[in-house]
Amino acid sequence: MSSIAPDFDRALDRYQRGDLEEAKTLCQQLLQQNPHRLDGLNLLGGIAYQQQRWHDALRCYKTIVRLYPGCGVGHANLGRTLQELDRLEEAVPHYQRALAIAPQNPEWHYNLGHLYWDLGRLEEAIAQFETTMQLEVNFPDIRGHLALVLLLQGQWKRGFAEYEGRPVRDRLSQTFPHPERIWDGSEIAGKRLLLLCEQGFGDAIQFVRYVPMLAQRGAQVWVRCRPPLVRLLQTVPGCDRVLSTEDPLPHWDAHALLMSLPFLLETHQNTVASAVPYLNPPTSALSPSPPLPLSPSPFPKVGLVWSGRATHRKDKERSIAFDRLQQLLEIPEIEFYSVQKDPRPEDAKILATEWRLRDLVSNCRDFADTAAAIAFLDLVVTVDTSVAHLAGAMGKPVWLLLANVPDWRWGLTGETTPWYPTMRLFRQRRRGEWETVLADLDRALRQWRSSWGRSSQNAETRYPIIF
Repeated sequence: MSSIAPDFDRALDRYQRGDLEEAKTLCQQLLQQNPHRLDGLNLLGGIAYQQQRWHDALRCYKTIVRLYPGCGVGHANLGRTLQELDRLEEAVPHYQRALAIAPQNPEWHYNLGHLYWDLGRLEEAIAQFETTMQLEVNFPDIRGHLALVLLLQGQWKRGFAEYEGRPVRDRLSQTFPHPERIWDGSEIAGKRLLLLCEQGFGDAIQFVRYVPMLAQRGAQVWVRCRPPLVRLLQTVPGCDRVLSTEDPLPHWDAHALLMSLPFLLETHQNTVASAVPYLNPPTSALSPSPPLPLSPSPFPKVGLVWSGRATHRKDKERSIAFDRLQQLLEIPEIEFYSVQKDPRPEDAKILATEWRLRDLVSNCRDFADTAAAIAFLDLVVTVDTSVAHLAGAMGKPVWLLLANVPDWRWGLTGETTPWYPTMRLFRQRRRGEWETVLADLDRALRQWRSSWGRSSQNAETRYPIIF
């Protein structure tokens, strides 16, 4: 292959400096001279990939593997681009081919592991992640991702142990003062234990369930969390104090990350602390301002949540567009309420004219107010978001809509979960297919409505809401 190094080096330099348009122009000039230049095709594909011009990237990489079938980089880059287009089954053989050419490349094993994970081929994902670790002990994030696959598979003992290798846990001794105070699960009676919330709001809500257990062991338990959780977590039994991440730290004896508690307390499927409710709306949140709406009708009240945080890695798999849920609003004798915070622009346009769904949370200030809104409802139907954890932690009936390969805590099968006894799981049968889930949900809601009785308990236990 002929090469004019200075010209290619200039294109590569522009690419590395972030001047993608200039780099693209230089690559195109090189390829006009020689359309089969491997370095030019690969760099042009990389530029298209960075600009998220996926089909242009595919064209470059497909040309490479056709002209140079022994080029492992070409196959790996083609596989990576197919991943971005969610064409996972097509991507697998290209990673396999790349690894047949260069079996010692840890990044390609890692990427193939993620492919298998997303496809639900967990044994193969575990094998790829383990190979990555063998080839590169300090490969970023690898232990944490291996742990999540093990947990999803149901290997909780090993999974929670491996999860102690997640980046935030590894950095704890450097990022939080007094690394010598990291709790190792030893005797804690009479000591002040500071629990540090990490990752998402839902994670914090799920794992504060361990606070009562630690209090029973004689610890004085403090929880440090982000401001939107403070008022809510003050209702956890056994929690002596809740600190905001913005508050100064008083003296404490030991600290632990909240999501390390399943490992430290040796949690197994049959030992989950599942007593609910362990969270309730505080008195100050029962009548938010402005007050929550109260319908005079006797019909049951169902809250809906259809999307999570858009930046979540698996958001496309777990969230649903609102217009796909609209058919549920046709079910008679049910009042539907939106518990969706900050709907996306495309959903907001539809919601603006949807009179059958009343907003319940737009004025909520924090999760304490959201808890009061949930307490107003008879059932919560939600995708995998913090609201699912909050409703479950409150002991509220909650139906959770799950992707075919969900987050680790829900497992791969079954309609129930040990984490929340009042939760029912609705699972995709095939990846990306919500039609059957929504059909199952429609039937279940109609059956639930037909068996609904306005018993004295239903009427009397609802939190008072001022109209």
